[in-house]
Amino acid sequence: MRKQTEPNAKSKPNRFYAIILLGFFFLVGCALPQHYWPQKDIAASDENTIPGQPTVLIASRDSEYKKQLVKELRKELSVTKISYIVIGVSPLEKINPSDYAVIVIINTCLAWGLDDEVSDFLDHQQTTGNIILYTTSAEGTWLPDKGGRDFDAISGASVKENIHDVARNLMARIQERLSHENQL
Repeated sequence: MRKQTEPNAKSKPNRFYAIILLGFFFLVGCALPQHYWPQKDIAASDENTIPGQPTVLIASRDSEYKKQLVKELRKELSVTKISYIVIGVSPLEKINPSDYAVIVIINTCLAWGLDDEVSDFLDHQQTTGNIILYTTSAEGTWLPDKGGRDFDAISGASVKENIHDVARNLMARIQERLSHENQL
């Protein structure tokens, strides 16, 4: 008869450390692409600035969905004769938010978090009440931790059929902020 051997007492801690190590590699592996292959910015434009009028700043990354969303949002802003400027996300670090009535940031959820440049921009602001943050995520349900800040956070999936609805939602939020600014 064969004798059953008892499991080695050292194997349990080894499994624990292996699981911890795999979890660490998984988290790092998800975050690394943001650092080594950063997202590209949308092409900047200042096609519709109206002197003396409050201006909406739109900062976005570049993807087919985001380009179409910005195009639709620009159309909505033009129809209502609201001044706007479009830039990429990277130049946000040089932006003074008080120079704009509303700032709309269109970004992507990366590794269960905000784009690093968007996060840095928000972290350096005294007030974020004029900022609308639209984040695309797989199912469109991820929202960032506001950390006590007062920016408007919304999310959605990158579904091209919904672009018009998303642009109208963003437009309603922009108009709400502009009407609040006019009351001050």
